[in-house]
Amino acid sequence: MLNMHFIDIWQQFAVIIDGAIAAFLGSIIGWERDRAGKSAGPRTMALVGTAAAVIVGIGEVLDVNAKYGDPTRALHAIITGIGFLGAGMIFTDKRGGVQGVTTAATIFATAAVGVAVGLGFQVVGVGLTLIILVVLRSTYLLEAALRREESDPEPEVSKKQKR
Repeated sequence: MLNMHFIDIWQQFAVIIDGAIAAFLGSIIGWERDRAGKSAGPRTMALVGTAAAVIVGIGEVLDVNAKYGDPTRALHAIITGIGFLGAGMIFTDKRGGVQGVTTAATIFATAAVGVAVGLGFQVVGVGLTLIILVVLRSTYLLEAALRREESDPEPEVSKKQKR
């Protein structure tokens, strides 16, 4: 049986540090969502990233110290939990449209950042954060440009040509 009081203090600090890194990266992702006027801002994303990092970090420490188990089992629990959280973000509006899918996907991606950091892949976590930000920002700007284009009236030249 594993005696929890003998887990190396440095391993515990490493889990805490990874949780802090994941919180920072998650808050950056949440800041972008907040800036875009979407739900699930910096606090939510920081908590998602931190929880994922700490859960897999503890799973990894327990696996190493107990000489049994599989730290990837924690991944299954995270995926299930994030699925429920993400599903709660998706809803339909009065016009029958679906809202919140991107936010739910961002929560899932932020959990992946936390998992990467929690398993010791801090550089991957930073890289994934950058990819998430690029995807969210670039597609948001593209969508805004397309909406502007659709709502602009026809240019005067086109109207004269039609006569």
